[in-house]
Amino acid sequence: MVDESCVGQSKAKCVCTFLQELNDAVKAKFIEEYPEALVDSNPSFFSQFTLVVATQLAEDSMMKLDKICREANVLLIFARSYGLTGFVRNSVKEHAVIESKPDHFLDDLRLNNPWSELKRFAESIDLKVPDPVAHKHTPYVVILVKMAEEWAKAHGGALPSTRDEKKEFKELLKAGMVAMDEDNYKEAIEASFKVFAPRGISSDLLQIIHDSCSEVDSNSSDFWVMVAALKEFIVNEGGGEAPLEGSIPDMTSSTELYVNLQKIYLAKAEADFLVLQQRVKSILKRIGRDPDSISKAMIKSFCKNARKLKVSSYVMFYFLFVNN
Repeated sequence: MVDESCVGQSKAKCVCTFLQELNDAVKAKFIEEYPEALVDSNPSFFSQFTLVVATQLAEDSMMKLDKICREANVLLIFARSYGLTGFVRNSVKEHAVIESKPDHFLDDLRLNNPWSELKRFAESIDLKVPDPVAHKHTPYVVILVKMAEEWAKAHGGALPSTRDEKKEFKELLKAGMVAMDEDNYKEAIEASFKVFAPRGISSDLLQIIHDSCSEVDSNSSDFWVMVAALKEFIVNEGGGEAPLEGSIPDMTSSTELYVNLQKIYLAKAEADFLVLQQRVKSILKRIGRDPDSISKAMIKSFCKNARKLKVSSYVMFYFLFVNN
């Protein structure tokens, strides 16, 4: 990081200059003070940051800094090296993630719990249409919504749950094919597991909305205000479901049916967003904050990713080092 031109100069100043060269858009500053002394003499200094990276601190100073950063809800990354070995620890009181981007997540299609517009759309399409071209271009979403409703009517409102019932359901789908090359029915069979998925929200999301932090006040973060609104939405307008994401995957379909289906999902997602947005504004007003202090874009992103929210917390360094 430094060269011969730095000899006799402040190391902090030289390192700061070279770091600045990596990104001209960043404003770099340096402070000539021992980190341990700064932790003891000016703990409020660290609250201005969103991230603090500390290296080679003594355990006592490290635990003090951890307490300081936690009280300010600042993410702390601590690293220590011992020759060719070392460790890195993260610590923060709470880390809430809206766009968690999980590797695998079930499409939000509501095949086993369709809302009225989707149900009416599915009912308007005849699966026994005599035209072979129309039959092979019916979207699998429509096929599964209709077949799931038909199954539920014949089984007291219950959907396939046992291995034999799921197998029987797939056989019913196969029986609906009039030709072996109907890709839409093949897609329906492959996606039939989405019908078997439980209705409602996941246990992870249930835990988040029932967290004590969802009882908000004027000091609550924007995230928990939106969680409080989400909780109200799920109990009321959502009927046990989170806001609809609104996107649908590619599938075999006529252009007209696919576009109409896409519009139905987008309209429902927009309607859910508007309800959640209004609930956010109402909560902000109730706790004495500006009803417009959380942006529309933020609420929109939260709404779209509501099923995938994550909240992480980390053990304090004290319990990792002193108790062990």
